[in-house]
Amino acid sequence: MAERTSGPWSLLTRPWAYEALQALLGAERGRQDFADRHLRPRPGDRVLDIGCGTASLARYLGPVTYVGYEPNADYVVQGQAENAGRDVTLHAGYFDAAAAARYGSFDLVIVSAVLHHMDDSQADELFRLLALVTKPEGRVVTLDNVYVPDQNPIARLIISMDRGRNVRSPDGYAALARPHFASCEGVVQHRAWVPYTFWIMECREPLPGP
Repeated sequence: MAERTSGPWSLLTRPWAYEALQALLGAERGRQDFADRHLRPRPGDRVLDIGCGTASLARYLGPVTYVGYEPNADYVVQGQAENAGRDVTLHAGYFDAAAAARYGSFDLVIVSAVLHHMDDSQADELFRLLALVTKPEGRVVTLDNVYVPDQNPIARLIISMDRGRNVRSPDGYAALARPHFASCEGVVQHRAWVPYTFWIMECREPLPGP
């Protein structure tokens, strides 16, 4: 995945630094809003979280079965400690074909702050796998930073400095999912402070693979 991993960005591989930055950016309020407005989990749902970080989102989802995949093993260790006692299973690694075959199907799949770290071929493979594990009535919900016309210039500047080097337009993100899901709709969400712009997309009706 094309991203910045050297210099000051390397500090964010440490869980305490990552969570400190998230707190500075108001992540707690944002996670609650994301869960309430867009994820809308139901009690008993089976939830898959791709790129789950320290699995901080799990505590906003209620009584669900939560499976997370995260390539940073240090994040996983912290996430396991923070979610002790919950129905939470975390894996250090990437979600691949073997992982897709392991757990069966899910009611809700979360892909938050992941796609802008992936090139088109990587994202296409991810959506192909997600179409396999999403229940026919299930949903995939993504969240990423985005470039839009008339964007707050400070938001655009901050986004341009993100570790992920594949920030797209709304249509660019939707184009990644459409070969694999019949319904892909999204909304642009602006944050006033710290200025930022998000694209939140909901994908339904997984299509059969070739």
